[in-house]
Amino acid sequence: MNLRNKIIWFAVAPLLVALSSIAFTVYHRAALLEQQQRQSIERAYRDSKDIELKNYSTLAEQSIAHLYDSGRADAATMDEAKTILRSLNYGPDGYFFLFDLEGTFLMHPHQPELVGQNLWDLRDINGNPSIQRLISRALEGGGFLDYMWQKPTNQSAVPVPKRAYVFVLENWGWVLGTGVYLDDINAALAKLDKQASLNIFDTMLWITLISSLSVIAIVSGLMWSIRGRSIVDAQLSALTQRIIKTQEEERTRIANALHDSIKPMLVVIKMKIELGIYRLYRLTQEHPQKPADAQNTFKEAISLVDDTLADINRVVHDLRPFNLESLGLEGALHLCVHHFDSDAMQVELSTLGKMNELPSTAEQALFLVAKEAIANATKYSSAKRVSIRLENNSRCVMLAIHDDGHGFDLDHVNDDPNRGLGLRNMRERIEAENGVFQLTSSTNGTSVIATIPLH
Repeated sequence: MNLRNKIIWFAVAPLLVALSSIAFTVYHRAALLEQQQRQSIERAYRDSKDIELKNYSTLAEQSIAHLYDSGRADAATMDEAKTILRSLNYGPDGYFFLFDLEGTFLMHPHQPELVGQNLWDLRDINGNPSIQRLISRALEGGGFLDYMWQKPTNQSAVPVPKRAYVFVLENWGWVLGTGVYLDDINAALAKLDKQASLNIFDTMLWITLISSLSVIAIVSGLMWSIRGRSIVDAQLSALTQRIIKTQEEERTRIANALHDSIKPMLVVIKMKIELGIYRLYRLTQEHPQKPADAQNTFKEAISLVDDTLADINRVVHDLRPFNLESLGLEGALHLCVHHFDSDAMQVELSTLGKMNELPSTAEQALFLVAKEAIANATKYSSAKRVSIRLENNSRCVMLAIHDDGHGFDLDHVNDDPNRGLGLRNMRERIEAENGVFQLTSSTNGTSVIATIPLH
């Protein structure tokens, strides 16, 4: 992710989180308020209907009180009471019904076909025994009960929810009841739910619109502000490329100078010293009386020249790895693995794909990363095993290195300017090739992944 995208992301992300939190809170509170309002309205509506049902039941009881209190229980008296109750309708679906304690219907003004039928075993669509429950509630002293029953004004025979109030007329063995259908309540509540949902939707739509306009304004302002920074970034990138190229050219020049001038001179000096030792040896053999201390001096000089040649070879190899030019990246890595592999630390390399599409600077950058990572594992992590994977997937070349050492505190190294110079050099070399450098470290080991695009 480049700098511009990072700036935009870190500016917009908190705003999006805040707006999302506000939208979620508003939605949650609105839904909760709607639910509480619905429950309050439903409770108030049901309470009002319960009061009406109880009043209607009291009216029905009083309308036949002169017959019931007379103490008569003959058929004529009871038929007169049924006639009075049958005529007490209130509204198109408001009526009274009668059945005995065995569940036989005695009177139903809107369903006369039920009169005389025993519906003790009748169950509604939910499997509940409606008549048995009504009789039980009446025998408990009377009260309210919700059940399913057919609505007279409906064309359909499908039962709908109904709330009834029932009580027992003990002297006659009757259960008298009346009720209201709850589908009107449900329709009113559904209408209320729809209106509340529309209100919530409108609120969320306004929040979304305002959020979108805010994000667009912030992103536009940021893009306008960092447009000039993009030009500077491009110039810095080009400058970095030129610096890297200049460094490589200077490293090559120094390596060639050491390899072609100083190194041959030291070789000649060594040969001259060896010749002097030989001649001095011959002179000592011919003239034993002369001291042989000069031989030791020459031998010390040869040892110093050998050390100097080894240092020069190491510097030349670090400045310009000749085996990378002759063997390529894969061959040079095999040679490097062979150099570091030992009984103390096992180093292994696996490759996938051909590496002949990489430019020389990219090969040098990847080789430097591999060599530095293996050297760090050897020196600092006490690793027992290092695995290297080199892969070309036709889009990019990826070099992954993992060791099983004890790792290190990455944040502490990054915060300390006196530490991690090699790690910073590795990152800069990969990023100079428009690549991506990833480094992770824990107590389970350290992983380095360098990816360089091919195009």
